[in-house]
Amino acid sequence: MTSSVPPDKVYPWQATAWQQLWQARQQGRFAHAFLFVGIGGLGKKQFAQTLGNALLCSQPSEAGGQCGSCHACHMAAAKSHPDLMMIEPEEDSKTITIDQIRQVVKNVNETSMQGGYRVIIIHPATAMNINAANALLKTLEEPTPNTVIILVSDQGSRLPATIISRCQKITFTKPSQSEAVNWLRSQLPNEKVDLQLLLKLAEGAPLKALLWADKDLFTLRKDLYHDVHALTEGAIDPLQLAAKWQELDQLCVVDLLLSWLTDLLRFKLTQDESKLVNSDYRAEIVRVSVALLKNNLLAYIDEIQAARANLVASYNLNKQLVIENVLIKWAQYVSR
Repeated sequence: MTSSVPPDKVYPWQATAWQQLWQARQQGRFAHAFLFVGIGGLGKKQFAQTLGNALLCSQPSEAGGQCGSCHACHMAAAKSHPDLMMIEPEEDSKTITIDQIRQVVKNVNETSMQGGYRVIIIHPATAMNINAANALLKTLEEPTPNTVIILVSDQGSRLPATIISRCQKITFTKPSQSEAVNWLRSQLPNEKVDLQLLLKLAEGAPLKALLWADKDLFTLRKDLYHDVHALTEGAIDPLQLAAKWQELDQLCVVDLLLSWLTDLLRFKLTQDESKLVNSDYRAEIVRVSVALLKNNLLAYIDEIQAARANLVASYNLNKQLVIENVLIKWAQYVSR
C-alpha cells in the first residue's frame, strides 16, 4: 500500500518536513546527523521517534508509514528495539553525561542488531555537558554506515558550533493560527475555551497550548495576574506571595509572567493595544506600562529570562528562592 500522506503520528504542521526527509531517504540522500530545532510545543521529539521507527521498519509505506506488523515494528511499539536509542537526562538530573554519550559511541561502532539502520535520538541536545558534547563530536565527524543521529533542541543556538556544523539542520516552524486553532478544536471538542487566546499565550505552539488547557491555564493566569496586581499596588509582601506560588508549576508561572511583561513592553514601545496578547487585561497593562521606565522593564525581562533558564537547567535549584528574587525585584522596579 502506498500513499503520499505522512504517518498519523506526524502532526499537520510537520508534513512538509516529513515529506522532504523521507524523499531524501528514498533517493539515497539521507544525512547521517540531524539537528531538529524550533520552539517547544511543536512535537519535535515525537517526530524524531516516528522517523526512527520508520527507518527501522522492514516494510514502510512509500510515504514512510510503519507497516505495524514486522518484527521491528513490534519491538518499536514495545520500546525495546535494540537499534533505537533515546538519550535523555537520567532520572533526578537535567544533564546528559559523558558516560551516556560514551555508550552511544560504543554502540555506533558495533554492527546493528537487526542489520539495518541504527538510530540515536538525543533530547534535549542542550542537556549535554561540554564533555558529553566533545565525546559526541568524533562520531559526528566520522559517521559509521547506516547510523543516524538526531539531536532535538528548543534552543539550537546554545549548542557548540562544532556540533551544529556537522548536522543537517531541520527547523520546525509554528503552524498558521487557523491551522493550529483547527487542530486544537479537534483535540478539545467539548472545551469552552478561547482557543485563539490560549494559542497566543502558548506562543503559537499547539502542543504547549494543549498541555496548558489540561492544566486549566486560565484559572491559574487569573490568580497570578490578580496577585501581580496586588504586588504592584503594595498590597501583598513578595515573600508571602512566593510562599503561595511555590507549589505551582514554576515554568508555567514564569512563562505567564513573561507574557505579561512582554505585553507591557509591547505597549510601552508601540502604544498599540491591538497587539497585546493578554488583551482581556488591556486596561491594567496600559496603566502599569505607562508608569514604568523602559530600561527598568527591559532589565526585569532579562531577570525573568535568566530565572527561566536556571529553572530549565538545574534540577536541584531552590525554586522558592528563584521566585522570591523575581517578586522582590518586581516590587523594587514598580516602586521607582
